[in-house]
Amino acid sequence: MRKFLLIVGLLVGLAVVGLVIFLATFDADRYRPQLIRQLEQAVGRPVTLSRLSLGWHGGIAIRLEGLAISEADATTGELPIQVESASAVVRLAPLLRKEVRVASVILTRPQISVTRDAQGRINLLGLAAAASPAGASGQTTAVGRHTISVNINSLQIAQGTLHWRDALTKPPMDVWMRQMNIVVKPLVPSDPMEIDVTGALASDSQNLQLSGRLTLPTSTDPGSLEQLRFTLEAVPLEELLPPVEPTQPHMRGKLTMRLQGDVGTLDSTQLLRSVTGEGTLAVDQPVVANLNIVRAVFERLSMLPGLMETLEARLPAEYREKLQAKDTPLTPLKSSMKMERGVVRFDDLHVRTDTFGLMGTGQLHVDGTLEMRSTLRIDAPLSSAIIKSVEELQALTNSEGELELPLTIQGPLSHVAVLPDIPYVASKLLTTKAQDLLGNLLDRVLEKSAPEETAQPANP
Repeated sequence: MRKFLLIVGLLVGLAVVGLVIFLATFDADRYRPQLIRQLEQAVGRPVTLSRLSLGWHGGIAIRLEGLAISEADATTGELPIQVESASAVVRLAPLLRKEVRVASVILTRPQISVTRDAQGRINLLGLAAAASPAGASGQTTAVGRHTISVNINSLQIAQGTLHWRDALTKPPMDVWMRQMNIVVKPLVPSDPMEIDVTGALASDSQNLQLSGRLTLPTSTDPGSLEQLRFTLEAVPLEELLPPVEPTQPHMRGKLTMRLQGDVGTLDSTQLLRSVTGEGTLAVDQPVVANLNIVRAVFERLSMLPGLMETLEARLPAEYREKLQAKDTPLTPLKSSMKMERGVVRFDDLHVRTDTFGLMGTGQLHVDGTLEMRSTLRIDAPLSSAIIKSVEELQALTNSEGELELPLTIQGPLSHVAVLPDIPYVASKLLTTKAQDLLGNLLDRVLEKSAPEETAQPANP
């Protein structure tokens, strides 16, 4: 028995030595032109590959260096994808059964470009190429006279970069995600796969997490993402919103968002509209730049001619400065939200500044358009100063002495408009005016009747 074990050990040792010699001396790079042709047929674009080599890393490791789709995107001039290195670790034993079992495919430092042109067409070629190993798992391929099945356990993207450029906005919008790490497993055809994504979106440190059960698109199924968990922390709003001119009204602040739900389809034309879920949204250090909300409200009260001029002439200096301020700083915002059919709905949005509060409901569309109906309440001290300057506004006060009126805030986030409910304001002012007129008329009637009563002679 001992002699048998020694022989087996010697044979295994020789096999290992032979494998090491084979890997060290085999020139895999001579097959590079053939592999390039196959890749070009698969993606339908020119492909470059700097080097092809074999090694050992818990299995036979096939390594591709300098891999890229070499036809630049017309929108950005960037390559759809370029990868520093791509490696696949192939298990040895299944090769004897003409089966390629890949423990993992790892793309190291890929740079992926996703674009939308001025006509609204989205180019996902680079992203599709990065995900292609997942689609290849479970497929069969012909190698010479033999048919070999390919099974891949996991796909990993390490330290990747994703660049989104949207030429549909004016000027074009650029969003970058760096330090992107993705793990997808197990890669079983037609079955949901676990996906985990982390990255740094418009940030120097990782602030994005996404996980769920991914079903890849096929010729008959657009794919889906179930049990979605998405977290985004402290992203500057100006990095996510379409660029605007420096003088236009726009929102600033740091967005934090948490969402749980499902994505019904991975069709790029319907993806955002298929997201359903619930979560929370918060904005830290929020500022409405280039828009003084209270001033904008009073400027639109056209039934009171010269209102702003009167306020600026009569208000105390400290309140006049508040109406002349360029921006509207807000206290931190937080609201629950529901997302369905491309619309994010807020049912309990509370907005505060040092002089007023807004309470209301609203919805944000995927195109960045905001619709919010709310009630503006100006704090009692400022309300009192305003009413002393323009007495007619007394009609708009509530029981606590606050000026109160309904507002609609609407338009793209890059150019929001504040619209007071003019019919409501007019009706309040007219009602008060009518009451005053009736009161004055009644006073005059009483004044006329009083002398007549006193002039009647006393009964004898």
